[in-house]
Amino acid sequence: MKVCIVILKLIGQSNYVRFASLTLGALIFSTNLPATTFAAQPPQQKPTAHPTAGDKPAQEADTQGADTQGAGNKNAGKEEDAKTKKDQTWMSLKDKWVVSQFGGDGPVVIKDKLITMGLGDPLTGIRWEAELPKENYEVELEARRREGFDFFCALTFPVGKKHVSFILGGWGGGVVGISSVDGFDASENETTSFRNFKTDRWYKVRARVDANQIQCWIDDKPAAEQIRKGHEFDIRYEMDQCVPLGVAAFQCKSEVRNIRIRKLTPAEIKAAEKEAAKPTE
Repeated sequence: MKVCIVILKLIGQSNYVRFASLTLGALIFSTNLPATTFAAQPPQQKPTAHPTAGDKPAQEADTQGADTQGAGNKNAGKEEDAKTKKDQTWMSLKDKWVVSQFGGDGPVVIKDKLITMGLGDPLTGIRWEAELPKENYEVELEARRREGFDFFCALTFPVGKKHVSFILGGWGGGVVGISSVDGFDASENETTSFRNFKTDRWYKVRARVDANQIQCWIDDKPAAEQIRKGHEFDIRYEMDQCVPLGVAAFQCKSEVRNIRIRKLTPAEIKAAEKEAAKPTE
């Protein structure tokens, strides 16, 4: 208090003294205030907003959207793959085979996994008595010659409203080809080839019919093929007993097994139709 009185007295003196007195007074006054008076106040922080279940960050939402779309595409791909596999499924042909009646037939034994055709004079065979495709399909089997020297497998199958026979080992044991094309047998048309077949050896036989052509394989290797457009197809009259689908042997004891069939996939059918639509030279 005494100090304040002294300061007030000095204020009445010269300007210099007045300035010094005011400065001194301010210093004294500041020393008596609480320390918190001049302490820097921390800036106020806004409360952090916590996202609710419905308010997700944009990046997270985009990521989840992309994941959902990717999952949808993945599922669609799986469904397409499943459909393709289903279309490619082979169906075993059993329970509907009957013995053909050529006249002079050898004994025939039909079991689920093996069909044996005995030596005939000249033919022995079997045929399928149930519905089956006539277009856009493949048929497959395994066959072997047990005795004899002629064809041990003549696979007869539909080509639209007509039929043909894929011959293995005909005309003395070595002719391979399709009978008949434009009236010519397997031994005398463009599908004719020659091969040595071993006794007691199994051969995988496959035939395919689509809009463009007939194709045949032996052990998954091309054996005969014939463009359909502009050509006529039929079978020799002796093979009528194998229509619509059948297998026969000529003066041979032979065996067949694992006979099955499948429809071509939509992609295979479309490709064949596109090929058939191309102009011929």
